[in-house]
Amino acid sequence: MKAVDYFHKTPERLNCAQAILTAWKDECGVSEEMIQNFKQFGGGKAPEGTCGALYAAEYLVQKQENVSVIGDFAKQTGSHACRSIRANGTVSCQRCVEIADELMSQKLKK
Repeated sequence: MKAVDYFHKTPERLNCAQAILTAWKDECGVSEEMIQNFKQFGGGKAPEGTCGALYAAEYLVQKQENVSVIGDFAKQTGSHACRSIRANGTVSCQRCVEIADELMSQKLKK
Protein backbone atom coordinates (compact mmCIF):
# COMPACT_ATOMS: atom_id res chain seq x y z
CA MET A 1 0.00 0.00 0.00
CA LYS A 2 1.02 3.59 -0.48
CA ALA A 3 1.65 5.86 2.48
CA VAL A 4 -1.35 8.03 1.66
CA ASP A 5 -3.55 4.96 2.19
CA TYR A 6 -2.59 5.08 5.89
CA PHE A 7 -2.69 8.86 6.38
CA HIS A 8 -5.51 9.88 8.76
CA LYS A 9 -7.48 6.72 7.93
CA THR A 10 -9.45 4.93 10.63
CA PRO A 11 -9.00 3.13 12.87
CA GLU A 12 -5.37 4.19 13.46
CA ARG A 13 -5.56 7.80 12.18
CA LEU A 14 -1.82 7.88 11.57
CA ASN A 15 -0.11 11.22 11.07
CA CYS A 16 2.11 12.02 8.10
CA ALA A 17 5.32 10.64 9.64
CA GLN A 18 3.63 7.46 10.83
CA ALA A 19 2.00 6.91 7.42
CA ILE A 20 5.42 6.90 5.72
CA LEU A 21 6.88 4.47 8.26
CA THR A 22 3.86 2.16 8.03
CA ALA A 23 4.00 2.02 4.23
CA TRP A 24 7.70 1.13 4.34
CA LYS A 25 7.80 -1.02 7.47
CA ASP A 26 8.43 -4.32 5.68
CA GLU A 27 11.05 -3.00 3.23
CA CYS A 28 12.91 -0.98 5.86
CA GLY A 29 12.41 -3.09 8.97
CA VAL A 30 10.32 -0.55 10.87
CA SER A 31 8.87 -1.74 14.18
CA GLU A 32 5.44 -0.91 15.55
CA GLU A 33 7.21 0.79 18.45
CA MET A 34 9.04 3.11 16.05
CA ILE A 35 5.77 3.94 14.28
CA GLN A 36 4.27 4.90 17.64
CA ASN A 37 7.37 6.92 18.56
CA PHE A 38 7.01 8.97 15.36
CA LYS A 39 3.56 10.14 16.50
CA GLN A 40 5.34 13.09 18.07
CA PHE A 41 6.67 14.28 14.69
CA GLY A 42 3.38 14.95 12.88
CA GLY A 43 1.87 18.39 12.36
CA GLY A 44 5.15 20.25 12.00
CA LYS A 45 6.59 18.97 15.28
CA ALA A 46 9.64 17.28 13.77
CA PRO A 47 13.00 18.93 14.52
CA GLU A 48 13.37 22.40 13.00
CA GLY A 49 9.68 22.34 12.04
CA THR A 50 10.36 19.83 9.26
CA CYS A 51 7.35 18.25 7.57
CA GLY A 52 6.70 14.94 9.34
CA ALA A 53 6.39 12.99 6.09
CA LEU A 54 9.74 14.36 4.96
CA TYR A 55 11.31 13.69 8.36
CA ALA A 56 10.24 10.03 8.28
CA ALA A 57 11.31 9.57 4.65
CA GLU A 58 14.70 11.16 5.31
CA TYR A 59 15.18 8.96 8.37
CA LEU A 60 14.52 5.81 6.33
CA VAL A 61 16.57 6.67 3.23
CA GLN A 62 19.52 7.76 5.37
CA LYS A 63 19.31 4.46 7.25
CA GLN A 64 18.99 2.35 4.09
CA GLU A 65 21.00 4.11 1.40
CA ASN A 66 22.73 7.10 3.02
CA VAL A 67 21.10 9.47 0.52
CA SER A 68 18.83 12.46 1.07
CA VAL A 69 15.37 13.42 -0.12
CA ILE A 70 15.27 16.90 1.44
CA GLY A 71 16.31 18.84 -1.67
CA ASP A 72 13.95 17.00 -3.99
CA PHE A 73 11.08 17.39 -1.52
CA ALA A 74 11.68 21.13 -1.10
CA LYS A 75 11.77 21.60 -4.89
CA GLN A 76 8.28 20.13 -5.14
CA THR A 77 6.76 21.75 -2.05
CA GLY A 78 8.65 25.02 -1.79
CA SER A 79 10.13 24.22 1.62
CA HIS A 80 11.13 21.49 4.03
CA ALA A 81 9.21 23.16 6.87
CA CYS A 82 5.62 22.19 7.58
CA ARG A 83 4.56 25.70 8.59
CA SER A 84 5.93 27.25 5.39
CA ILE A 85 4.33 24.59 3.19
CA ARG A 86 0.96 25.02 4.88
CA ALA A 87 1.16 28.82 4.83
CA ASN A 88 1.81 28.76 1.10
CA GLY A 89 -1.44 26.82 0.63
CA THR A 90 -0.50 25.15 -2.65
CA VAL A 91 0.55 21.73 -1.30
CA SER A 92 -1.72 19.81 1.08
CA CYS A 93 -0.52 17.55 3.88
CA GLN A 94 -1.85 14.60 1.90
CA ARG A 95 0.21 15.67 -1.11
CA CYS A 96 3.31 15.97 1.11
CA VAL A 97 2.80 12.35 2.14
CA GLU A 98 2.48 11.36 -1.52
CA ILE A 99 5.63 13.29 -2.49
CA ALA A 100 7.67 11.79 0.36
CA ASP A 101 6.44 8.31 -0.59
CA GLU A 102 7.31 8.87 -4.26
CA LEU A 103 10.80 10.05 -3.33
CA MET A 104 11.24 6.98 -1.14
CA SER A 105 10.30 4.81 -4.11
CA GLN A 106 12.83 6.59 -6.31
CA LYS A 107 15.64 6.41 -3.78
CA LEU A 108 14.97 2.86 -2.62
CA LYS A 109 13.56 1.59 -5.94
CA LYS A 110 10.46 0.03 -4.40
